[in-house]
Amino acid sequence: MKKIKMNIKNSWITALALLTLSSFSKAQTIADGLRYLDNEQYFNASKTFKGLVASQPTAANYYYLGNFFLNLERRDSVQGLYADSAKMMFEKGILIDPKFNLNYIGLGTYEVFKEKPAQGKLLIDKAIKDSKGKDAELLYRAAEAYVVYPSSDALEANRLLDMAIKINKNNPDYYNLKGDAFMLKNDGSGAANNYDAAKRIAPNSAKGYISYGNILIRAKSYQKALESYLEGMSKDSLYAPGYRQLGELYYKAGKFENAIQSYSKYIKLTDQRPENQYRYGAFLFLAKKYDEAISVLNGLPANYKNDFRFRLLAYCYAEKMSFTEGMGNMESFMSKVDSSKYLPSDYFYFGKLLIESGKDTSKGLQVIAKTIEKDSSKLTSIGEFGKRFFDGKRFSRAAEAYTLVLEKGKKTNQDYFNLGNAYYFGKEYVKADTVYSQLLRIQPQSILANLFKARCIGLEKLDPDQSKGIAKPYYEKFTMLVTPDAQEKYKKQLIEAYSYLGSYYAVRKDVPQAHSAWNKVLALEPENAKAKNGLLIK
Repeated sequence: MKKIKMNIKNSWITALALLTLSSFSKAQTIADGLRYLDNEQYFNASKTFKGLVASQPTAANYYYLGNFFLNLERRDSVQGLYADSAKMMFEKGILIDPKFNLNYIGLGTYEVFKEKPAQGKLLIDKAIKDSKGKDAELLYRAAEAYVVYPSSDALEANRLLDMAIKINKNNPDYYNLKGDAFMLKNDGSGAANNYDAAKRIAPNSAKGYISYGNILIRAKSYQKALESYLEGMSKDSLYAPGYRQLGELYYKAGKFENAIQSYSKYIKLTDQRPENQYRYGAFLFLAKKYDEAISVLNGLPANYKNDFRFRLLAYCYAEKMSFTEGMGNMESFMSKVDSSKYLPSDYFYFGKLLIESGKDTSKGLQVIAKTIEKDSSKLTSIGEFGKRFFDGKRFSRAAEAYTLVLEKGKKTNQDYFNLGNAYYFGKEYVKADTVYSQLLRIQPQSILANLFKARCIGLEKLDPDQSKGIAKPYYEKFTMLVTPDAQEKYKKQLIEAYSYLGSYYAVRKDVPQAHSAWNKVLALEPENAKAKNGLLIK
């Protein structure tokens, strides 16, 4: 994918408005409606086919209006209502002219859509028989029923298309659909041959190039797919589905800016339907254009039934650090969408919003921890929260974060040290002592772990008069680990350690050892009063 170059210019396409004005300035035809439908301009297609039925209620016009409704059902399902409207149109067409067989093809296609392929085939076969197999358009529409719906039949589709091509070998649509039928059988070679034939017949049409590019994508030949797409769009820059496909390809390549540019052109050329706007909003989010994404997503109709938009809005607001709005949208998403559909990133953003909004830091950390099993990279975020809490002197919260890092991560020496420090500076010395001890078992040569372990013993008051010398081995180890070139760096800590050792030996009346320790203090700090007084002991 790295080879993909950014070849699409940034200018918006404005030709749609001109196209619409000029097209509707004259009487519309079935061919106009089909062209709009193929270009995913459903508003214009609807206006055309409904207008034809209103002005000329013929059997043919009823068929193509019904065919439009079936296409709409596939792209914008409303629980079969569009399909039912299609059926009604086909039935009206039959009442007007029972011998116009395309409406039986329509009814058969409806049955295939309803997952009743046997009943559909009876109707389709009847229409083919009654037309004596000599109507190429009828054969093409019959084949379409066997290609575009789940209960597909590639063999039957190809048989019918071969019959249609014998009648009319110069229609590129027949070859494009034949290519789609081969794709159903995962026969890339057969598909490519037919898409190539469509390109030869209609060299200025983008469709064959886009379809050929789809074969290459399936073969994971992404650079060549891009080249085919771009060649197609150079032939017809107003072919909207090509920009959609380009957008998806760029998205897969992680080229989000290019994806946005392509999808913007697609939307400009179509009806700006809600699902297209939603997809565009997703691309904007991925490109980190959060304000634009929020504008697009908030502009979706209130009755648009896609609750995943609240997820994207929550993500955008979280990235913008607008945590109140982010939390509101995340709660809407989680209340409307089943938890089985949550992504690891949902837990991450929900946890982040809980923490950042101040709603529930502990719960927020636990929620983020849920993502780690599926996305270990999020462990870094918990560590980052731990550091922020620590720097803000919220030591108990830092300890919660670092505990999760230890539980879920690889248990590095730094993780132990971070947790020990969170407890230490939070004045939970017993817990800190335990963690430093764990670290020293793993890394006994840790300078700071020895130092802080010794300090914890003193702060726990386990040996208040130093007579037991519990902290002694740790202070001694600390002094031995500090190399000469690091003495200036640890000067204060060395004074602390030698002062402890001087006091320890003084309590035990070991004067030579006590003097040795006090002299080391004075070497670091010549005016140290405690050391000077220690040397007075004889």
